[in-house]
Amino acid sequence: MSLINFNNISFIYNKKDPNHYDALKEVSFSIEKGDFIALVGHTGSGKSTLVQTLNGLLLPTTGYTKVLDYYVTNDKKIKKQLKKEKGLKRKDFKNFSKLRKEVGMVFQFPEYQLFSETIIKDVMFGPKNFGASEEEAKKRAIEALNEVGIDESYYEKSPFEISGGEKRRVAIAGIIASSPSILVLDEPTVGLDPNGKKEILSLIKKIHEKGTTIIIVTHDMDVVMEYASKVVVLKDSHFVKMVSPVELFNSKDLSTYSLEIPSFYKFKRYLNEFGFNENIDEINSIDNLVEVISSKYGGH
Repeated sequence: MSLINFNNISFIYNKKDPNHYDALKEVSFSIEKGDFIALVGHTGSGKSTLVQTLNGLLLPTTGYTKVLDYYVTNDKKIKKQLKKEKGLKRKDFKNFSKLRKEVGMVFQFPEYQLFSETIIKDVMFGPKNFGASEEEAKKRAIEALNEVGIDESYYEKSPFEISGGEKRRVAIAGIIASSPSILVLDEPTVGLDPNGKKEILSLIKKIHEKGTTIIIVTHDMDVVMEYASKVVVLKDSHFVKMVSPVELFNSKDLSTYSLEIPSFYKFKRYLNEFGFNENIDEINSIDNLVEVISSKYGGH
């Protein structure tokens, strides 16, 4: 059974304006529990709009997004249908507080999510907002900060006095302190140096391994190759396909979607062009590729 289902959703910005913008057009696909999804596509393809329907920040103009047992829509016909078929009430389409506990979202610029005078208070906000006592909220905040690698000496610091990478980790801690089932990250590595990027991705991988479903919006195809289990491609506000990273990067139509080829796959193509005739399509790591090359040439 799907954890998330996008059911024929469309979203129109400034619907009543003659120059309205169709950000999503009849998008349908499902995400399973435990997936690590990379959402890719050129700028303006609808990625950020799509993920904001997951916790009701944006309501689909038509169709609906279903997350667990929650339905997100602004479509009157769909609401009427769901009321009849599922016994839903008007309040079920407006009160998303419980849904937002299940779907944690880290935006591209984490400083927009940080607002308290100290880091510990900032991370405590989520659990307190969802009903935890002061003592329980502090306990969860400390556990979350430990998990993201923020030392106790930082707890009383202002979140605005730390580095970009540290802000991103604090923002993630503020979300995971509420134990969401789904973690959504919009461009989690943008603006970070190589070490900061590696630290954030290792953290996200660790959270995924504990059972959280991960959805990342990214333009970084090296991240997609190394971490994602499935890739969802959007183009011009439409869903194109859901495939494995291997299938995506072995296809010949990446330029059609304005996607870069990861350095590793560029190297594989160079090998083929220069006459290396072993089947390396399914290989997706440097170590395995080195092993095949060494075997081909007798370890020399």
